[in-house]
Amino acid sequence: MSNELIFITGATGFIGSATAVEALKAGYRLRICLRKPSEQLKTLLSKYSDRLEFVIVPDLTDETAFDNKLNGVDYVLHLASPLPHGTDKEAYFTPAVKGTTALLKAAAKEPTIKKVVITSSIAAMIPLTGLPAGGVIKEDNDWDFSVDENGDFEDPQNPAATPMRLYMASKLLADKATWEFRATAKPHYALVTLHPAYVYGHNLLQTSAEGIKWGSNSGLWNLIMKGVGTRDTVAVHLQDVAEAHIKALDPKIVDGSKYLLARPTTTGPEIARIVQRLYPNCGALITEDIQCLSSPVDTTKAERELGIQWRPFEAMVRDLMDQQLGFM
Repeated sequence: MSNELIFITGATGFIGSATAVEALKAGYRLRICLRKPSEQLKTLLSKYSDRLEFVIVPDLTDETAFDNKLNGVDYVLHLASPLPHGTDKEAYFTPAVKGTTALLKAAAKEPTIKKVVITSSIAAMIPLTGLPAGGVIKEDNDWDFSVDENGDFEDPQNPAATPMRLYMASKLLADKATWEFRATAKPHYALVTLHPAYVYGHNLLQTSAEGIKWGSNSGLWNLIMKGVGTRDTVAVHLQDVAEAHIKALDPKIVDGSKYLLARPTTTGPEIARIVQRLYPNCGALITEDIQCLSSPVDTTKAERELGIQWRPFEAMVRDLMDQQLGFM
């Protein structure tokens, strides 16, 4: 059991809360960075209160905000980043990029820090122009990941897609800034990025049925219950992502590593059959005729180096449906 200290951001989020629990279960101490106090998170983690500290940083983009916040820290897990919401590009780009670089710079001033793990996204491995013909998403593709920050991110054919497009652009920009910082600043700590696909599972902080609207679980829920099949079925179980963060702290995971977190592709008809078998009377509208996107991925690096054995898609469906139906 480790007694080392992790500084974590984004712990009030879907992935962050699960990662915080996983770190505490593994024996780490946590210094949790919050923009404002969260009684809900304190309650969730109350059984580990003797290994918890909370610090308030209202603005993560302020480089001076981390002064005296990282003293004695061994590892940093940075999960805080904007989710798809609205169409103001500055609400995405500034927090995603400056929030990351500010923490990287602050960590470089603390000699005790051994490793920083940044939670990015599969979106940072796909060009904003789309997946090249015949392309397979993996860690070492030599594609054009550039983003014109002054460009127009609205799709005239589908204005509702603008928030997701801005989110994808923010991930590309933040990832570029992360690796540029490493190349120029050459910090003493190891730097690792994790790139999960769509993440599904039991939301530790959701308290009502309506709460699903503000998380990634909504994509799978709508696919199942409304038969809306526009979402890519490349996904990963929440617990696999949480565990990947802790596995990434292992000294064997070297500086400069990046990992795509996604289980093998599942089709829409396969999801329909899982729902029909496990929840035949739930009122789901998904059928085996549904057609979904299914991007090809190669996750052998995460399997080999992090030792991940992906949980089946059925486990994601079970966790989502059991929680959501339990609210009804």
